[in-house]
Amino acid sequence: MRLNKKQVIIGFILSAFLVVSTSEAAQRTKPVVAIKKAKVGEGVSRYAKKYLNLTTIWDEMEAAIQKNRKFELVSRKSEVMKEILEEQNFANSDLSTGNAATAGQMKGANFLILPTVQDFKFYRSFKSIPNLDHTYVKRDIGLLEINAQIIDTSTGSIKTTFYLKANFATAKKIVNRKGGVPSSVNFTRMAKKVAAQMTSQLVNVVFPMQIINIQRNKVYINRGNDGGLKKGQILTVFKPGVTLIDPITGENLGSAEEDIGKVKVTRINPKFTVAKMLGHVADDIEIGDIVRK
Repeated sequence: MRLNKKQVIIGFILSAFLVVSTSEAAQRTKPVVAIKKAKVGEGVSRYAKKYLNLTTIWDEMEAAIQKNRKFELVSRKSEVMKEILEEQNFANSDLSTGNAATAGQMKGANFLILPTVQDFKFYRSFKSIPNLDHTYVKRDIGLLEINAQIIDTSTGSIKTTFYLKANFATAKKIVNRKGGVPSSVNFTRMAKKVAAQMTSQLVNVVFPMQIINIQRNKVYINRGNDGGLKKGQILTVFKPGVTLIDPITGENLGSAEEDIGKVKVTRINPKFTVAKMLGHVADDIEIGDIVRK
């Protein structure tokens, strides 16, 4: 049957509408995450606080969540909230068509991340060289330890707590005088590392690694470049069992799992990972089985 021009146009519009609707639906299924500015614990000395840049940590954590693509990020930075409020006020004025988010309609988070810096060191050490006046061995050293509570906002309960750690120590260098502090570049690198750890652990909690396809002796896993996996890494495959419920509290304690074998990562693609089965795992493995590091 030959379609007329009007039918073709209507079909094209409907197809475009379905694509957009599907895309929007996919976006809506992403868990929404918000990160609060880190607090400073009692383990951080007054000297170290001078070099502790909480804004950099905040920026890197938000950047890591955005880069991951599995979550939708909403900002809780005061300056961003102020800008949104100003835009809302403008949208309600006579100068605008009013297409900004209206007051009271901003998206809430499914998960709230509350970081606390438990330990932080950032200093330059000097060691005198015997028999040489005004000659020292210099080395820059740093440590950043953060506990991040993950709050399920639907229940207000603590879903889990992540322990994040990064450190550095530069190569020794001979200098003729003391003074100075480590470069801020080293601090930013530590912030990037803890942010990557946080995102990787959050993904594992919200989206467990699972086998999504099987081809001969290879399995495909729902993790890509953002999964924290490495080529050659050995992973354990578990078969999910019955749900375990505490008979007193009614709390879901997870599921009984059976360890069925190992797989070895052979290729990491942008959105999925390929692994080779090891041993006799092929006899029991199925799509939907859980994979853990």
